[in-house]
This record gives sequence, structure tokens and C-alpha cells, in this order.
Amino acid sequence: MSRARLFLAAATIGAALAAAGCSSSQPEQAEAAPAVTVTVTPTVTPTPTPEAPSEAPVSDIQVAVDTFVGALDRLGIEHSEPVRAEVGASGAKARFDITINGYEAGINVFPDADTLAAWGKLSDAYGGIFVSSGTAALSLNSSEGVGNSAEIAPAIADAVNGETRGV
Repeated sequence: MSRARLFLAAATIGAALAAAGCSSSQPEQAEAAPAVTVTVTPTVTPTPTPEAPSEAPVSDIQVAVDTFVGALDRLGIEHSEPVRAEVGASGAKARFDITINGYEAGINVFPDADTLAAWGKLSDAYGGIFVSSGTAALSLNSSEGVGNSAEIAPAIADAVNGETRGV
């Protein structure tokens, strides 16, 4: 019960008792009002404690993206924010477009090592340059930015404990 209600209940009871005691026109004949005991138990609503924010588990896709973006950041390599894109026929379960040092690149996350290996063979056949880590690959530009890609790929591979191919 709130304090205002408690006060109102007490005032109402007090007014009723006062009226009962003063209802007789002759004070000497008025009987004493019986004692009334009112027990009021305030209802206490506990203050809700803030719950710790539930941390959703980070997906392997997000881990892969964070791994490569973190490495680029640590190495001071200029890049855009990755943007999710269609996977196409790559066999990847997720793909992200990213620009690295002004050149188009991509992050591919594969469902398993075998799919990454098959994609890697195809990339090698077309002269692609990439860095792999786990079941993900950072595909670097192998046309107008091929020189830049060949230069930065080994450093990125070291930063993610990965492997460089096509250099």
C-alpha cells in the first residue's frame, strides 16, 4: 500500500472514530467508543534489480569478420566496414564486401575446411590472392590492386595466424 493510501486510510478511520464519539448531542451521556485496532501492512514492491544484459553468443561468421577487421586495424591498413553480400556459387555460408587500401576485397566464411580448400583451388587457378584463417578467407584484389595485395597479405596472415595463398 502506498504511503498516500495509508495516510488516507488512517485519516478516514480517525474521522469515523471522531464522528462516532461526537454523535451524541449530550456529551455526558455519550458512551465511549469501543477501541478499534487497525493493522495496516504496507505492501512492499521490491525494486527490480537490473538484469545483466544477456550476451548472445557470437557466431562463427562474426568471429571471422572481426578477426580480419581487427588485423587490418592493428596493422593500420585502410579499409571500409564489411557489408554482407550474396554468397553466389562460392560455397561460402556468408560473404562480405570490403574495400582495402582503396581496392575491392571480400571476406568469405565457409561451412567447413573442405569447402574452403575447394574454393582455394579455384582461386589459385584464377590467380587470386587470399589469406585464410580457420574456415574463412580474406580475398584480396588480384587485378588493379595485385601489387598492394601481394605486399599486405603476409602481414595479415601473420596477424591472424593464417596462411597466404597466391602471392
